[in-house]
Amino acid sequence: MARRVPPRRPVSRVVSRVLGIALMPFAALAPSARADDPPRPAYPPTRTSDVVEVMHGEKIADPYRWLEDNDAPEVEAWDRAQRALLRQVLDAVPGREALRARLDAELDLQGAPTLPGFEGGRAWYLRRDAGRNHPVLYARDRDGAGPEVAVIDPNAWSADGTEGLSGYDPSPDGRWLCYGRDSKGSEDKTLYLRDLSTGRDTDLRLTRCKFSSVVWAPDASGFYYTRQPDADSVPPGQAQHHRRVHFHPLGGLVLDDPRVYGTGRPALESMYLGGTSDRSAVVLYRGEPYRSTDVFRLERTKDGFTTTPVFVGVPALSWGDRVGDRWLLVTDWKAPRKRILTAPFAGETPPDRWTEFLPEGPGVIESMDVAGDRVVVHVREDVVSSLRVFRADGTPDGEVPLPGPGSVRGTTTKPGDARLWFGFESNARPYTTYVVDLAASPRVPQVLDTTPTTLDPDTLVAERLLMPSKDGTKIPLFVLRRKDVPLDGKAPTVLYGYGGFRVGQTPTWASLRALWAEMGGVYVTACLRGGDEYGEAWHEAGCLANKQNVYDDLIACADGLVAAGKVARDRLAIAGGSNGGLLVAVVANQRPDLCRAVLCSVPLTDMLRFHRFQFAKIWTKEYGDPDVEAEYRWIRPYSPVHNVRPGAAYPACLVTAGLHDGRVDAFHARKIAAAWQAATSSSRPVLLAIDRDSGHGAASRKQLKEDQLDRFAFLLSQLGREGMTIRAVDARPVRPQPPTVQPPPPTPPSALPPTPEGPGVAPGMGG
Repeated sequence: MARRVPPRRPVSRVVSRVLGIALMPFAALAPSARADDPPRPAYPPTRTSDVVEVMHGEKIADPYRWLEDNDAPEVEAWDRAQRALLRQVLDAVPGREALRARLDAELDLQGAPTLPGFEGGRAWYLRRDAGRNHPVLYARDRDGAGPEVAVIDPNAWSADGTEGLSGYDPSPDGRWLCYGRDSKGSEDKTLYLRDLSTGRDTDLRLTRCKFSSVVWAPDASGFYYTRQPDADSVPPGQAQHHRRVHFHPLGGLVLDDPRVYGTGRPALESMYLGGTSDRSAVVLYRGEPYRSTDVFRLERTKDGFTTTPVFVGVPALSWGDRVGDRWLLVTDWKAPRKRILTAPFAGETPPDRWTEFLPEGPGVIESMDVAGDRVVVHVREDVVSSLRVFRADGTPDGEVPLPGPGSVRGTTTKPGDARLWFGFESNARPYTTYVVDLAASPRVPQVLDTTPTTLDPDTLVAERLLMPSKDGTKIPLFVLRRKDVPLDGKAPTVLYGYGGFRVGQTPTWASLRALWAEMGGVYVTACLRGGDEYGEAWHEAGCLANKQNVYDDLIACADGLVAAGKVARDRLAIAGGSNGGLLVAVVANQRPDLCRAVLCSVPLTDMLRFHRFQFAKIWTKEYGDPDVEAEYRWIRPYSPVHNVRPGAAYPACLVTAGLHDGRVDAFHARKIAAAWQAATSSSRPVLLAIDRDSGHGAASRKQLKEDQLDRFAFLLSQLGREGMTIRAVDARPVRPQPPTVQPPPPTPPSALPPTPEGPGVAPGMGG
């Protein structure tokens, strides 16, 4: 289903610093050794080259440049040799098969259905059935009252399970379904068109649709879609930029699809298509990645297409919807925690003439939904969700009661209906879906489904801590453990962070993290700067020139937990993926004594060349552009492959990547693993796994299970098994009793507050 709100964006700016830690003697940086430490692994031979590049007057050695060639036989042989070493080490971990059985029991359970979307008189949702690799797309006629019908089953597409469904968009009349397919996790999807009256696909194939959005015309005459250009039509190396909007009329030929927008626009301009909740209008969001979004309405006329400005020309991220005869717009313009503005739907209103529907408050506005004549605003205050309800004229109308402190994850509505469907979870409670009638009094959400699990959530406890960073900023931590496991430094502990691109770390259920806690471990999630936990100011404090703040935050959290006696350094691992993989790679360089082990997944590590591959040039808006000297000065001091310390005693490291990753090229993982293997004076292993059949994460459930098994085995081998148990269970689904949601007591209207307070695979170990 097409989202009506643009996908979550990434980050902003701050002040760099030169780390004094670079002057510390390496002897002082050695993590504690244990008597049972194995001998230093026999790493595969890795040749070096004499490649040197001059950047802004500085000679930059790149001895592992040859590892950038994913197709070279020499690189493939090196990848396989590294994997053979990994298998030698991790296959020998005691109890591996018992661990496999425990993971399989949890991960093979049937998944909970996604929230329904409503289109063409049907309810649409995804559900992964027990033991299957991928979710199946289901539909129910009569707006969800009819029998369940499987519409698309991607499990039949490939023998190895690496071809998957990557988005679906039914037409407003319910006759057609546009859907995407990709292979091996590449995210390079191809769009298909299915005639739902026959159940057969047409001959339509739209390629070059990586990260494309699709929205049907309100009259179902065709659909708008975004697409990458033909490589021959743009300068060399820019085929993943220059996105364009096209329209495909039903029955037309792809070669004749008119280009609606994009000609002559900047190469890096972002584009996303959405629609209003009443399906009356198509909306184009375009702008500078992670910085600003202009909003336009797209219309098809007899003479072509019109692009009407809705909210343009301001340095802000914005998205909108329609309620009655007015626009509602969520924006961070002059409001780092966002506010909601309104203007007439007809005509054009300059930004400074829009009026406030909801002013900025102490909480962060996460999303907005229109349900009948009411507007529901999801607000996060101090990283905890609430759902505030307003009348169409902005009058406060109470809240939707939630089961407790936690996170609303996903909301949806049906045109003309007063109900809201939403998902809710917390660190210690599985994801549960609800529906609530906003016109009812009192409002009592009804449970639809709960994620099945072999775990007993009642044995777990989630706590919140605050830890001061280097500059005194308080960093929230969410700590998940079993109730009978004290925070006394004895339990193996994983500290996870991300810190970038406005991706906040809210209290969410992740079965593998909960399984680690069930086994007797502790899992800590840090809300580092660079995310959006406290709005745009929090993000800006952890990007561009301020990126070092993120690394300081994670280091301070680890040191603070150790100093408080809650964690022992030789039983601590740090973990992160993607931007979080960059995070833990930097921290391992700056503080190799910080922890015993590192889980570094799909990382960015060569920050002087990242922008030259795939579409990563747009990330210069988050990190800076190393080709610009002033910004190079921010990046060079932390770029992981350029700051490896020869002779330092590095922690044990498990570095993972996918050959078909369409976001972060696998060479980043190769380079840092090769550099750490050559540099470390420690016998703790530096292991590398390049999966040649996956992308930015596992491409199938089968891959996910093997990947997570290796992570658990690695952690147990490094952090120790003392106090850890693997419970044998059968694989029968257990649906935890969801918490009862009680209606709130009546609140006099005069006491209601005038305003509310306030960017794959499910999370696993290490991301």
